[in-house]
Amino acid sequence: MNNMKIRIKLLEHNKRLWWLAGILGTSEATLSRRLRNELPEEEQNEIIQLIEERTGEKHDRTD
Repeated sequence: MNNMKIRIKLLEHNKRLWWLAGILGTSEATLSRRLRNELPEEEQNEIIQLIEERTGEKHDRTD
């Protein structure tokens, strides 16, 4: 399965793809299609940071 970092982060915060799609301003179907193929590392990190910000988790990422 692709984009495991994003999927795991959503599970950690008990959030669903439809929730993330709403934040990104896209439909759940579009997001699901985008996640079928591995996103670039930079884009994955941006999405993970967005998830953390919206769920109240604050970490300074250095990786």
